[in-house]
Amino acid sequence: MSDTIEVKGLSFYYGTKQALINIDIDIKIGEITALIGPSGCGKTTFLRCFNRMHDLYPGNRYEGEIHLGGRNILGKGIDLIKLRSSVGMVFQKPTPFPMSVSENIAFGLRLKGISNKGELSGRVESALKDSALFDEVKERLNESALSLSGGQQQRLCIARAVAVEPDVILMDEPCSALDPVATVKIEDLMLELKSKYTVVIVTHNMQQAARVSGYTGFFMLGEVIEFDRTKRIFTTPKQKMTEDYITGRFG
Repeated sequence: MSDTIEVKGLSFYYGTKQALINIDIDIKIGEITALIGPSGCGKTTFLRCFNRMHDLYPGNRYEGEIHLGGRNILGKGIDLIKLRSSVGMVFQKPTPFPMSVSENIAFGLRLKGISNKGELSGRVESALKDSALFDEVKERLNESALSLSGGQQQRLCIARAVAVEPDVILMDEPCSALDPVATVKIEDLMLELKSKYTVVIVTHNMQQAARVSGYTGFFMLGEVIEFDRTKRIFTTPKQKMTEDYITGRFG
């Protein structure tokens, strides 16, 4: 199996509007990759190509290839339900289902065909531990997930994503709605998750990208201006546009 997710000649269109332009990058398996750039530059559009969320809206169109696990996931005949269970998504605002803490996680497991109560219970506990949440909610598993704090809800959403054992976890500004204390917990969690998962995160927070990611891609107007190890991007970028952005001269 390849040690990268290969993105080749990826372009994307919302109807007639081109949002991504001929992107070629390799995302390292088992690393955290941060996507940075000003609002509207294509970061979230790019992220959502990996689980084909754009397919939910008519008129959207991909060109190019994304190779994950030996297959072009933009090709015909891809089982989108299987793809979305192998590529989990965590959104900007916490999105717990209006059901119990336990049922939030069991929901996706049942969709995968797991019905044994003992196995479900074990997998729920394991996912909550992986998301550093179990100790905080173990007495509240049957309470509504909506009763949790914002930071706890976001970690629950991460637990829901990891429960189905994905290969990749996508995070779209997962800390933007959280306070600094909850943000630190999510960042610590990301660093723990990379031992088991490939994580791709969209963030507007330069410090966050520098703290958690091994690789960073800088997007501008639908193009990748620069993609490299995070340390190099933040200390010796090759492109002046990258340097201007990360030093706050524009954007």
